[in-house]
Amino acid sequence: MDAFFKKFKHVSALIAVTIIVLLYITTLILAVMNNAYTKRFFYASLFSSVFLPVMLYLMMWIAKVFRSYNPSLHQNSSGNNPSDDELSDEKASKDTI
Repeated sequence: MDAFFKKFKHVSALIAVTIIVLLYITTLILAVMNNAYTKRFFYASLFSSVFLPVMLYLMMWIAKVFRSYNPSLHQNSSGNNPSDDELSDEKASKDTI
């Protein structure tokens, strides 16, 4: 299951980069065109070129925050929770004191 998510993340990142590059190309093409609606399309494309990466960053940041609150969401491949390791380290340090 972990391999599936790793592959899913790679494919998602590739799709996001492709969309962003296409938005930049569209913005460049619309900047040199001369049409009645070119100005509106240019501003829409420019807005999307800034808005989409910001939204993707925010979504990744929020996902990281939620994973930090729910340890079962980020289990490693051995099935142990990283938080369990931290708890055992804390318990061991209390035992030594």
